[in-house]
Amino acid sequence: MKKVNKFFDKLFNFLPGYIFGLLTFIIGFCGDIIALFLSPEYIMWKKSISVLGGKTGGIYLRLGIIISSSFSIPFIIYMGRAIQHENVNENLRKSAIITGIFSSVSAILTASFSGGIFSDVHGLFALFSWVGGAIFCTLFSIAMLKNTEFSKLAAYVGFIVAGIFVFYLIPFFITNYCNLYINICYSLGRAIFTILPTTEWIVIFSILFWYLFNSSYLLYKKI
Repeated sequence: MKKVNKFFDKLFNFLPGYIFGLLTFIIGFCGDIIALFLSPEYIMWKKSISVLGGKTGGIYLRLGIIISSSFSIPFIIYMGRAIQHENVNENLRKSAIITGIFSSVSAILTASFSGGIFSDVHGLFALFSWVGGAIFCTLFSIAMLKNTEFSKLAAYVGFIVAGIFVFYLIPFFITNYCNLYINICYSLGRAIFTILPTTEWIVIFSILFWYLFNSSYLLYKKI
């Protein structure tokens, strides 16, 4: 652990941690836009993001997720150091970092295993990344409320993003439950599924905005 901390000490002395947050946003956003531009046959409000991964521009979507999520890991660690404060519980801070890294690694694996025989693995890691995202945004926001260097706005942004994750996960679970028990509520599941593609895109852009907002905030406040 000491060697890992020394590595990040050197890394952040060479390159400020907020840079990784900005790169997370830029690469992730550009990957999404390029993939959409190169896949005119894909309709984003009708098909899930996973479908786009198999289209013409899908490689840019997957690479964008893999590279941006890789950059998000050092940013999460930097954020974890930034929120360190006497009023912030150490277990809360460490939990925020761990769940943030867990969510990022899950996102990397989601994009790495895509389509065909890997569909179930892809879906499982996607679920892990969404649940992890909801948790780490909540934990970081709670810590921000206790740290006087962060404004309430910064905390509220995290709570909103976490809420968007939950708003997506509820119909997601209902849809999958209804797909599993088709004799009970299959038609309900199909009806609810119609809102999932749009809300999934809202989830993607909201978490990218979280990285943009917080990295910009750290840059502005010189934290």
